Amino acid sequence: MSQECHQHYRNKFHVYDQAVDVISCWESLLRYSYAELFDEFYFERFPSIPRDDDDKDDLTPDFTAYFNEDYGIIGEVKRTFPNDDVAFNSTISQIAGYDATLPLKTASGGRDVPETCDILLVISGSSAPQIGTRLRKKLVEENLFRFDANLVLVRYQYNTDATLSRYEFQRVTQLEDEFRDEPLPDDISLSNNLGEEGDYDTVPVFPKHFAPLKVQKPLCNDQPPEPYLATILWHKVFPEYLSLDEYRQWRNGTAQKTMEFTDSPQGICDHLNDYMKEGTARRRWVRDTLQFLEEANLADFESGDYTIGFRDLVREVGEGNMQEGTQMLQRTKELAYMFIDRYCEYSDSFGGSDEEEIDSQSSLEEYF
Repeated sequence: MSQECHQHYRNKFHVYDQAVDVISCWESLLRYSYAELFDEFYFERFPSIPRDDDDKDDLTPDFTAYFNEDYGIIGEVKRTFPNDDVAFNSTISQIAGYDATLPLKTASGGRDVPETCDILLVISGSSAPQIGTRLRKKLVEENLFRFDANLVLVRYQYNTDATLSRYEFQRVTQLEDEFRDEPLPDDISLSNNLGEEGDYDTVPVFPKHFAPLKVQKPLCNDQPPEPYLATILWHKVFPEYLSLDEYRQWRNGTAQKTMEFTDSPQGICDHLNDYMKEGTARRRWVRDTLQFLEEANLADFESGDYTIGFRDLVREVGEGNMQEGTQMLQRTKELAYMFIDRYCEYSDSFGGSDEEEIDSQSSLEEYF
């Protein structure tokens, strides 16, 4: 199939994969810094926040962090913003929905409304300053939107040029709002590390710190693209269907034949949710991914069930001295690329890129 098919699915994979990375980075960073300081500290990766109006759907930001009764954060990860002005304003309106007295989940399982709650908007790399300038114009100069909470804009990039690859986070100063985190200890406060008090320093997070969390919690609040979820099913769920001998052969890389098993989308979804440490995968997510695998000639559908032709598609990658935490990330990407290659070779269902992906802020990130 066309190069457009490969680019479409690779782009969808990278956008979602990086979003999960970024959320895992912030969970790693905040848990390491604050979990032992505050008894009720809780980082929620799959928030569903009820609103006062029962007729409205729950709010579903990408993450929340409750520190104590005095402070909390609502986090949203955006690769970019739309170029179109109406769509840009619509995105701001969505974020403005978090500017309310919202009850955040606490470590004890309850909910509490912190006295101060900032909105953290994390945006990918090179487009962040341009987006910050547009946001300042909308919020400050034109006064089209009013936020009572501070809207703190932070950019991220994955730096592979450094001695050790890592995600880097830095405040985008075009939007002047700072963290109002006075309840946090000065030396480890977010404002001291990312804000004016710390000269807008760059905060690195290395794969060895966030990769274990990503393994345990591989999804976020949005539906995963089919190639991404396929890697989770293939590595973490499907091996559970193997016999002991088949599992040993798979683990040792000595399996010589395809190993088949059959289950329904609901059954596979149940296995996935048993694996997940937090959050709930939807049946339709699994069904869409199984259909993707079917069109990649890796599954067959009959009478409501799927028969999976399981095999060891990707062996261990890289050298033994690969940076800690990066081998799993690389293995996942290579497996996703293999699924995409097979799908684009065998399927005739691809219908072109989504309109949403075309109408977005121009950025070199689009071609990653």
